[in-house]
Amino acid sequence: MKLFKQVGLCTVTGLLVLQTIGCSQQSAPTLTTITSASDSSTIPVTSTSNNIVLASASTTTSPSATIVARFKKMLTSSEKLPQATAYLKTNIKKVSPQTGTSLVLALENAQNKYMDAWTNKYTESIQKKLMNMYTSAEVYGDEDMDDMIKRAQEPALKKLLSNTQKSGYRIVNIEGYYMPIIDYDQYDAYDDYVTKDIDAYIDIMAEESDQPAMIDAGLVIGWDDLLERTLDLEQFIMKYPTSHRIADMKQNYQYAVYSVFYGADNTQLFDSLSKKIDPDAKKQYLAVLNDEDTAEDYPSSTLLSDLHGLMDLAAQSNDKMTAKLEAYRQQVAPLES
Repeated sequence: MKLFKQVGLCTVTGLLVLQTIGCSQQSAPTLTTITSASDSSTIPVTSTSNNIVLASASTTTSPSATIVARFKKMLTSSEKLPQATAYLKTNIKKVSPQTGTSLVLALENAQNKYMDAWTNKYTESIQKKLMNMYTSAEVYGDEDMDDMIKRAQEPALKKLLSNTQKSGYRIVNIEGYYMPIIDYDQYDAYDDYVTKDIDAYIDIMAEESDQPAMIDAGLVIGWDDLLERTLDLEQFIMKYPTSHRIADMKQNYQYAVYSVFYGADNTQLFDSLSKKIDPDAKKQYLAVLNDEDTAEDYPSSTLLSDLHGLMDLAAQSNDKMTAKLEAYRQQVAPLES
């Protein structure tokens, strides 16, 4: 069970939470305009609930329109992503937060769009070279990109890794296979130039990208961390109901809630044989629920209320699954259809 549905990375299963955008079903686009803070012109942007597509800016000649037009051209090819990311980091400070947000989300969309193209560059031959590189060094291989590039000795491999990084990706090892994912830490460069909801969205994406909650159908972070990440998603949904990424965050929240109440195939909240709750989960959930700061940090949380209910029922049954408890769990966190 994944913590979040992997939508953007269509060819990879069982990976991490939050590469969400590229493959989700989207509503029909509508044309809106975003006004630049530096002048009175408008920047056309095509938007959907999950997507941002930069429209033609040929009808305007403002500095913002020029940046949009040039950036749009750079997103037409996977090979131009290094140029696009460098251009955005240099020029985003020259546009309004609304336009900057559109540019950032357009970059993310492009990175998701070209994910397959970059994944295909990591051929069987490249896989063997990377595996040999780390086997000889007696390390697993989940290094940051700078260290990975330094470790590579073959010029062609070093160039591939470097271009991958410049395109906004990093390499992770999942079940022995090296593949690119979006490096949301790179998006830190845009924090001051996007709207508050997208700044918060990037933080959520970066946390899961840095440390996936689920790997190989098992929970690899603490139950308390799982709960707090899910609470952060809930707060995002309540605070930013009109965000361009709200549909994705709602979908991610649905999967996260499921994980909070059920765990994963290899890390079950209630053991399938003994029917007893995982002792670490009990301890960590109660620590969060009983923390005085929790209610203040996560006001009006339905998730906290639902989890309180689950833990109260578990306490009544000596921490063992019962028909009443299971009915409650399915009510607050329905199984996937």
